[in-house]
Parts: sequence; structure tokens; C-alpha cells
Amino acid sequence: MELKKMTVEGFVQETSSSSPAPGGGSIAALNAASAAALIEMVAHLTIGKEKYAAVETEMKEVAEKAASLKNQFLALIDEDSNAFNKIMAAFKMPKGSDEEKAVRSKAIQEATKGAALVPFKVGETANELFALADAVITRGNTNAVTDGAV
Repeated sequence: MELKKMTVEGFVQETSSSSPAPGGGSIAALNAASAAALIEMVAHLTIGKEKYAAVETEMKEVAEKAASLKNQFLALIDEDSNAFNKIMAAFKMPKGSDEEKAVRSKAIQEATKGAALVPFKVGETANELFALADAVITRGNTNAVTDGAV
């Protein structure tokens, strides 16, 4: 199931269910995507306004970068859940013999490392939002400054 294609209500209901996914990484990616979307919105609300002609080029760049980040975060929503599902699949591997136990143990370790990288990537990429938010807060449309701040 593609989480990013769910309705907001459906996503929230799935999160609150007994299903272990979506989890923290997917939620972090969703929130980062929302933040990028707000930055992009403020940039768009600035572009084409005579009062902000001096920053139009910058706001176009901000909007483009925010859109790119938004799409990266949306992809990370499902990437996080897929990584977690790999952990669960590894735990279901056979463990009848010593060889199977070793293969299973290695698969669990590798899947766990892979799953830890996704939230890390969300956090690392989210750092790029701060400069964009600063641009729309300080030079963007003042009527939407609170959206940029959020």
C-alpha cells in the first residue's frame, strides 16, 4: 500500500491502528513534506507581486527547491514503511538450523540498519528547509509570513 496516496484521514487512522507502520520515520517525512509545501506556497504567493519584484527570482528558486524537497519527503514516507517491512520479513525467516539462524540474524541486522537510515535521511534533508523558510519569512509575502514560519 502506498501511504503517500492515502487520504489524510486514512493515513492518520492507519497510524493510530495496531499496524506498526506507518511509524515515526513516515510521520517525520509527512511533516517535512508539509513544511516544504508551506514554504513553496509562500514563495508562490510572493511571485508576481509588484511589491516583491526585487525578490522574484529568489522566490522562484525557493519554490523550485521546496517542491523538490517536498517530493523527496513524500517518497520517504513509503521508503520508511518499506524499510520497516524488511525488518519484519527478516524476523519471519526460518531459524531451524544454525545456518538459518545466522542468515536470519544477518538479515535482521542489515534490515535494521537500512530502516535507521530513512529517518536519518529525513532529518538530514529537513535541514535544507531552514534556509528556505528564512527566505520566505524575511523576504517573502508578509501576508503569509506565519505560513512560512510554520
